[in-house]
Amino acid sequence: MNPTDRREQRLQSYKKAQSEKEIYERVLAPTLYEYVLWVLQETLQSGKKRLYFLARDGYQMYLAAQQLCKQYDLDIECRYLKVSRYAVRVPEYHLLGERCLERICVGGIDVTFEKIMQRAALTDKEAEEIAALAGYTENYRKVINYHEVMQLKDRLKKIPLLFHYIDRHSKEAYGIAIGYLTQEGLLEPVPYALVDSGWIGTIQQSIEHLLRQKQPDRKLEGYYFGLYEIPEGEERENYHSFYFTPWGEIKRKVHFSNSLFEAVFSAPEGMTLSYRAEGEKDKTIYVPVTDSRENLNRERISRYICWLEEFLQEKKQSLPQADSGYVEELLSPFMGNPTQFEAEAYGSLLFSDDVREDDNQKVSADFSEQEIKNHHLLNRLLIMTGIRKKVLHESAWIEGSIASCKTLDEKGRARNRLHAVFYKYIIYIRKWIKQNMIHGR
Repeated sequence: MNPTDRREQRLQSYKKAQSEKEIYERVLAPTLYEYVLWVLQETLQSGKKRLYFLARDGYQMYLAAQQLCKQYDLDIECRYLKVSRYAVRVPEYHLLGERCLERICVGGIDVTFEKIMQRAALTDKEAEEIAALAGYTENYRKVINYHEVMQLKDRLKKIPLLFHYIDRHSKEAYGIAIGYLTQEGLLEPVPYALVDSGWIGTIQQSIEHLLRQKQPDRKLEGYYFGLYEIPEGEERENYHSFYFTPWGEIKRKVHFSNSLFEAVFSAPEGMTLSYRAEGEKDKTIYVPVTDSRENLNRERISRYICWLEEFLQEKKQSLPQADSGYVEELLSPFMGNPTQFEAEAYGSLLFSDDVREDDNQKVSADFSEQEIKNHHLLNRLLIMTGIRKKVLHESAWIEGSIASCKTLDEKGRARNRLHAVFYKYIIYIRKWIKQNMIHGR
C-alpha cells in the first residue's frame, strides 16, 4: 500500500473511532510515530550518534525510537534522561542571578504566592519570611493572575533575602546535578541531541548552562515536537521542531493543546525532583530522586504504552518519510474540535502545568457556561486587569471543556469554540511577531 492510500485509510478509520483505545491507535500513536520518524531522519542526516529523550514527555518517544532503530537497523544510541524543569532549574538559579525570577515568576493555571516560592525551592519557613516582606502573608494561597504575577516579580526583585535563599539552595543542588549529567555522558565527545515535546526551549538552555560550568564551549541541540518560542539570546539553528516553529504554523498552534499532549505522552513514574549521590568518593553513583507520588495517570499511560507497542508492530520495508501534514489532519480536529466523547475520554486525564506538579486537575476542567464565557477575549482582559473582580480559572484544554459542558447545545459549543479560536489566534500572532523581532526570520 502506498503512503497516500495508507494515510487515507487511517483518516477514515479515525472518523469511526468509538473508544479511548481506537482514538489512541488512530490519532495519537500515528502522531508519535511520525514525530519519532522525523527525529531519526534528522539524526541520521546530521551525523549524530546519540539521542537523549527527556523525562517524562520523552518516554513513549524513547520506547518508539528504540524499537524503530532496531527494526530499521539504525546506528543511533537512544538514552532516557531523568530530568524535569524543576530538577535542572534549581541548580541553575545561582548562575542567573536576578534573572532567575524569569524562570520563577511565570503565569500558569491557578498560580499562588506559595507555588512561586516552591518554584524557588524555598522551605516553608523561608517562604513565610518572604511573604511578610512582600506583603503576601494574608494572600499566601490566593490565586493570582498573570498581571499580578508580574507585579509580584517587581516586588521580589527588591528583597535581597530571597536571592540569598535561592542562591544557597541552588549551589547545594548544582554539584549533584552536574554529577548526574556527567555520569549520563553529556560531557562526552559524542555528537548528540536532546529530544522532548518542546514548547519554549528553556530546559535545553538550563542543561546547557549547567554543562558550560565544566565545558565553556558546550553547545546543545534539541529536537522538539513543537516550539512556541526559544529563549532570548539562543541560536535558532540549535532548536529543531517537527510540527510548529516559533516563526510560523499559527493555525496548527491554534488547534493544538500542549497540555493534552503532555498528559497523554508521559511516563508512569512520578517527576524527577532532584538527585542524590550514593557510594564512596571514588565510586559515586548519582541517582535521580523521583516524587513519591506516581503519575496520577499511571494505569492509563501503561495501557497507552501497550497500545503503542501494538501499533509499532506494523512492519515496513524501509524507513518511511515523516509527514507533519498528515499529523495536522489527525490532531487538529481531535484537539481543536473534539466530540463530547473525545473530550470526556481524554479530558479526564489529570495534569499540572506547574514545575512542581502540585494541584493536579483534569486537562479539560469542568466549567459552567459562565466560566467558559469568562475566557472570551474581552471578559478575560477585564478580569486580568482587575476591572472585573472575578477569578479566572484556567482549563488546560479549553476546547475539551467546551465540548463536555452539559448545558451547552451544539450552537453554543460552536460559538464558544469560535471565541477560543479568536483568542488563540491573537496570542500566537503576537508571539510570532515577538519571536521574529527577537530572532529574525
